[in-house]
Amino acid sequence: MRHFINDIEITPRNILTIGLNSDFTGRPENLEISTDRILLPREALTIVQNHINTQGIFEGIPYRIETISGETLEYYIDLTQNAVFKTYEIEVSIKRRQGKDNFFDNANGTSFELMKSKGVQFSFIDIPYIIVKDNAVELALSLGISLYVMTRELIDQTISLTENIGSIFDGSLPNIGVPPSFDTGGLVMIVLNILLQIVVIALLLVAIVKMSQQFFELLFPQIRFYQGAKVKELIKKGCEYLGYQFQSTLLDGISGLTICPVPLIKDKDSYFDFLQNDLNFAFTKGYPTASDSTPTLGTLIDAIETQFNAKTKVRNGTVELERRDYWQNITSNLIIPALNIQNDRQEEYTLNVDEIWKRYYIHYQTDETDTHTLDFFDPTDAEYSTEALNVINADLVTIKGLNDVNIPFALGVRKTGLNWIEGIAESVFEVIDGLINTFGGNSSLVSQIEGRIGVMQISSQFFTKTKMLYTVAGKQPANYADIIRASAIYNKYHKINEITINDFKIYSDVPIAITGDDFVNLLNNNYAEINGVICEILTLKYIDEESKAIISYKFPYDYANGKVQIITINS
Repeated sequence: MRHFINDIEITPRNILTIGLNSDFTGRPENLEISTDRILLPREALTIVQNHINTQGIFEGIPYRIETISGETLEYYIDLTQNAVFKTYEIEVSIKRRQGKDNFFDNANGTSFELMKSKGVQFSFIDIPYIIVKDNAVELALSLGISLYVMTRELIDQTISLTENIGSIFDGSLPNIGVPPSFDTGGLVMIVLNILLQIVVIALLLVAIVKMSQQFFELLFPQIRFYQGAKVKELIKKGCEYLGYQFQSTLLDGISGLTICPVPLIKDKDSYFDFLQNDLNFAFTKGYPTASDSTPTLGTLIDAIETQFNAKTKVRNGTVELERRDYWQNITSNLIIPALNIQNDRQEEYTLNVDEIWKRYYIHYQTDETDTHTLDFFDPTDAEYSTEALNVINADLVTIKGLNDVNIPFALGVRKTGLNWIEGIAESVFEVIDGLINTFGGNSSLVSQIEGRIGVMQISSQFFTKTKMLYTVAGKQPANYADIIRASAIYNKYHKINEITINDFKIYSDVPIAITGDDFVNLLNNNYAEINGVICEILTLKYIDEESKAIISYKFPYDYANGKVQIITINS
């Protein structure tokens, strides 16, 4: 292998110990050298020192590796990663340029607020919603009584004000005498009482206006709008901001996946704002903020990986987000392994027992500030259990482990029909619409009531958990729960984790003969045909000078089918 800094060829002191490794588990790194520490003497040291003197340590230095087979690997020296300065050499860390580490280091620290401030233009959608309080009947009764009492008080205060104004005329008449006199003190008291009553009446009017609005809101919740964004839009724009392309057939298949951020509050600066309905002061920015569960690009990708059993690959400047087995179905790789214990001329394997689980629990968040999420429990969670079959000694069953899929969003609740008040009102307004339209009018009061169906319903203006929706033109279709309910997500994306499907032999440290082209193909897709079966390559160590590699891989092995069953506890 040849090494270059800023296109100048150099020779690291530890060049003979540097190999090429790839670990495809977790978030896969397509390719990395076998050590992340490079010892740079002489000319290389001078290049690094000159960079520090001119650019400082906060910008990486381009580092390139060229293999014998012609593969070019772009890295950079990260001087903020524990660089060790010595008299005649420097020990540095290198990272893959536009690779996994580089991408997620930036993505985890890049908020959507930052992107917006830097001019990123997101495409937002309007999400219609209504507020349906869980105690609407009790509140309506309480507000009705309060409105009656305050209106009665307003009438009494108005009558008293009228009497006091009449008293001013009486008090302004002089007392008969020589000379005539005025009761100045009494007149002043009357004026003060009048001013006080005017203030009381004004406050009563403000309270009655607000109560009237709230009363009407309870009977016919007004359709308001939050701004939200499609998940793919947020991730795509975030990747482009960091200099990457983004592709995901997973998100293409659920294109309606939408995030409704946590509402924020506007300032109330004007006195006249107090006459407005309190429900007019909440808004969202359309993208997640610091108040949300996914304020950064990295945390959003984490959440989608968790929810949809997905993996993210970063290669050649492209971020790919897919279900974890996506690359299995598109591979054309073929490799022939040797025995992994050459001295004994035998093979050795283990089983993937660490992937066995007793309980699989997939669930959305509940939100105490939105009681509809508490009352909407059926679609929000699903639970499954692995149970042994043909048990002889129940106390010796060793199935254990919890796979907790904790989705960091609350599932948005759709208004599915008219409540009893709206049902009664619909009948009345049908008659009104008919009468008005009969005489040449154009009334559509019924359609306004029915237009509420499909919108998001919440129990208060503010909620504390970021909401996940599946929207078409802002509304959730009638079948939205069939698409993103917990059990649907399990069946489509997580069922492949059941041990009756996901049972494998694991072969470790297996030598294979490999060409440079084979090596590049495996970097692009870590699935390959081995002995007529598609297998997942877990790790790959390539020895460039010898055209061979050491791999670990999973080979399908049906050791669980018929021995255990997966039962549904709650769906």
